Amino acid sequence: MTKSANPPLNDEKWLQFLKYAAKSFNEVTLSRGFQYFKQQHVVALNITENRTVQAKVTGHEDYTVTLQLDQLGSSFCTCPVHTCCKHQVAVMMELADRLGYPAAQIVNAKQHLARTAATPSAESLLQELAPMSVSDWHEYMNQATSLVKPSYDQGIYVQALRVPLASLLKGSAPSATADLIYFELHQFLFILQKIFDLVAGGSPVINFSYATYRLYDEAHAFLQQTAPQFNCTMDADRLEQTLSILRRQLAEESGHKYLGYGLYAAVWKYWIAPQPEAGYWVSQELSAVETQIAECDSSSLAAAKAFLLLHQSKSSEAWTALEAGGTLDKAPASLLLSYMDLLSSSGQWGTLADWLNRSAPHFYGPVTKERSTYFGFWKEAARHLPEAEKLLWNVLEEMLPHSAKVIENMLYERHNWKAWIETQILLEHDPFHHKVSVLQPIEKEAPELLLPYYHQAVEHYVALKNRKDYKAAVKLMKRLAKVYKKMKQIERWDSFFSRFMERHSRLRALHEELKKGKLLE
Repeated sequence: MTKSANPPLNDEKWLQFLKYAAKSFNEVTLSRGFQYFKQQHVVALNITENRTVQAKVTGHEDYTVTLQLDQLGSSFCTCPVHTCCKHQVAVMMELADRLGYPAAQIVNAKQHLARTAATPSAESLLQELAPMSVSDWHEYMNQATSLVKPSYDQGIYVQALRVPLASLLKGSAPSATADLIYFELHQFLFILQKIFDLVAGGSPVINFSYATYRLYDEAHAFLQQTAPQFNCTMDADRLEQTLSILRRQLAEESGHKYLGYGLYAAVWKYWIAPQPEAGYWVSQELSAVETQIAECDSSSLAAAKAFLLLHQSKSSEAWTALEAGGTLDKAPASLLLSYMDLLSSSGQWGTLADWLNRSAPHFYGPVTKERSTYFGFWKEAARHLPEAEKLLWNVLEEMLPHSAKVIENMLYERHNWKAWIETQILLEHDPFHHKVSVLQPIEKEAPELLLPYYHQAVEHYVALKNRKDYKAAVKLMKRLAKVYKKMKQIERWDSFFSRFMERHSRLRALHEELKKGKLLE
């Protein structure tokens, strides 16, 4: 697609785009065009300098669509319908998607235009929201999205919900910072609740996990970005109501993904925990969680209770809460890491080592991102608490063979060169397994430890008896000579080399490579 100083679409042109779609296409054509767009039937699209879009659309037959961006009514297609066809709709959506505009709005162009016309100014809206409760906000958002129809594709559904919500506070006034921060968080919570309701209603969904995970990630990022602006004293009622909604979503969360719990923990991590009043809020929230657990058996609520107990440094009670709720039985690694993160950030090193040791079975198996983070916490605990080192090595031993790489890295980080080289020999990693820079610190600090490592590798390559491996053996022998020289033991090198030549006197190709390597005259 060629670039132009005059962009193909801007907000004003996009509005014209939607008006054209609402006026020129019926619902059936829009729906069929949307399917073509989703199925990626638009295989080529180009914008000419005179703002004409030309695109190829595949199907039972291949057709060419021409969009005149400045005169949309003059657009046409080579299909039998010729104009206002599903191929044209698919191209319009493809163009919108590539230029960052929501293609789904074209499907519901009439409804979107109606919502836009009814949208109040941001300033008047904020004044309207201020006296409302959080529950009223959710009802308000429900009305704003009333024309959005559920979709089997949750990615499309989420996008369609976000369009009217995003326009609500566009250009909002800085004077309403507190309400604005809370309201933006509740937009995430509202959309998540809509998804929960859809799934609970038995609706088949597509891309549920992808759309939901992405939404949670965005909510986490929002909490982190707004943390410097947050203050518990801004509006205590808003915070209490927000926590109540979060608890309700925890109670409704099914399965063992703990996405809702993760968002709940993030609210505490970024917004509440750094505040001077955090202790008060922990006590109050713990009481509310325990009351809700009595009414609803939820593993996510049990996870939240354990999290709050750790905030109060009640480690044993927190672990018991997880066991009592059956949460530990199917706890994913991500859940346990949230506790490690809390213990690390609060400097509870003894408790951190204890929880890392207890939760070790959840991290057995192949390398994962979560397991790498787990061992990162172990290293941090060992730095602050020397007695944790022994526990760490016990866990590493129990995890073998999956922990071999971690052991190898830790030995290297600690400059335990002897054990590291023994591990390389055990794993059958010859010196060529590493970059030269990896071995340089050993050569500098403990060159004598490299001797058996190099000698074994040399004998291995010579035993293979082919030209390629002879060359490898010679390279290692040059390194070996360098080590002996660094140790000021040239006599030992000469003695070894003499015996080596005697043992391999009949290997003519080896001799030739030794001469090329200037080890032999």
